[in-house]
Amino acid sequence: MDPEKPDQTRTQPLSRKALAMVAMLVLIFGGGWASLAPNGGLGLSTKGAGIAIATLSRSLEPSAMAQGSADDAAASTGAIVRNARIAGIDPAEILAAAFPPPSAILGMLSLDRDIDDFLDYAERDDAAGDYYRAEAQAAREMRPLRPRYEAAFAAASAALRGTEAASPDEAARAPAQSADLVAAAAKGRKRPYIASPGEVWLPPKSELPLSHPYALDIFFYSVERSGEAERGPVLHALYPGIVVASASDWSGGRGISKWKGGGLSPASGNGLVIFDPSTRRYCSYFHMSSVGPRTGDWVEAGEALGRGGNTGMNARMKGHGEHVHIEIFDSARGESLSAYELLELLKRQ
Repeated sequence: MDPEKPDQTRTQPLSRKALAMVAMLVLIFGGGWASLAPNGGLGLSTKGAGIAIATLSRSLEPSAMAQGSADDAAASTGAIVRNARIAGIDPAEILAAAFPPPSAILGMLSLDRDIDDFLDYAERDDAAGDYYRAEAQAAREMRPLRPRYEAAFAAASAALRGTEAASPDEAARAPAQSADLVAAAAKGRKRPYIASPGEVWLPPKSELPLSHPYALDIFFYSVERSGEAERGPVLHALYPGIVVASASDWSGGRGISKWKGGGLSPASGNGLVIFDPSTRRYCSYFHMSSVGPRTGDWVEAGEALGRGGNTGMNARMKGHGEHVHIEIFDSARGESLSAYELLELLKRQ
């Protein structure tokens, strides 16, 4: 999607009911679809492709993931991508419907201090209170399942790109990612950057104690305004990876009481969460005005993601916008990078 056109209609992911309908069509009319599919010679039957698509949503639900293993999750997800191609269906459409919703992804990556915040907001008697009560529960449910979902994400990435994923056991034994290892993984890639030169600026180190301890706000030199809404520069992916959460439907105004719905969360607004299997890092981009990639898409480092903005209940407050909020969760370490680490990382870009 062209990030210069934030108002263009995005394809909505299939619902779980629609997945079952797609599977039925594959089973009935699959012969013709399979003959047209670019990967029709993989040796998998059309019927098998339909069955895989029909069971995808159930295999990646938390209740099913809790009963299976990381190996099961990886094998199932990789097969789903291959079968979708045989059926002539865009794999990203299937992945977008089957991956957990953004609230579950954010819950999976939450820190203990985040859950405390969820519980504080949960005391409210409004839409945001309802959301955060559910989010606190999602965090408790999803955090233990993160290694299994990570195996699924890595397998989907490998299948989308036609490469071989590391086994879940190999990933689990991997040491914490040092700066040298991350740099080695990025060697040869297009040089990553968050925005074009002259469009953003980083806060000085002296101001970090006054800001987020595990995130970094990158500020825009200028924005376009329409009422309360802001439209910032085109933002680019710092890391390559598979989009595991994407939202562009945030609806609200200034402050938590004005949130109506949508977005990654009431506070995050529109944005993306991208998982890089090679570094085992999840990079989140919040408060965007428009979002291009959808859940299930693969993006390269440096690829345009959409435009910055001020969506999110706090970013929409007067004087709180004009920035993109970046978080990086390092799965190998089991924690988010500190604001100081993020600042150093961005200085090297």
